[in-house]
Amino acid sequence: MCYHPSVMISRASAPALHPTREMDLNEPSRALVDFDMASIRQVVAARRDPEPAVWILEPAGYQKDGHPLRDSETVRLIAYVASGTIYATDGCNACRHAPDVRIETAGPEDLARLSARTQLPGPMLALLARRIQELDP
Repeated sequence: MCYHPSVMISRASAPALHPTREMDLNEPSRALVDFDMASIRQVVAARRDPEPAVWILEPAGYQKDGHPLRDSETVRLIAYVASGTIYATDGCNACRHAPDVRIETAGPEDLARLSARTQLPGPMLALLARRIQELDP
């Protein structure tokens, strides 16, 4: 399956994923995506938040030179719920962030500050902001 940044990827067991870049992932790497989504869903359910509305995927965090990466050094998947909460995982740990700004209206400086404070990658936050705006124009 090819993850392309301009196309939402819809899988039978998952909502749309918005990849940050185009990259073909092999089956073991796709299984890790599913595992990470399930991990985030468990944290979301424990907090009694609604199902994430937007998922941002960094494909390079799942595969290198054709080999799946069990975990990565940076965040590789983020999920956004309607309350404004962001959930993230690096493949090893899942965490929750309650931004002090509305992502969909945050400017580049706000996103940069949020990235520095949370260690969520700036490009993933920028893509998240665009996708949230598309949900409710």
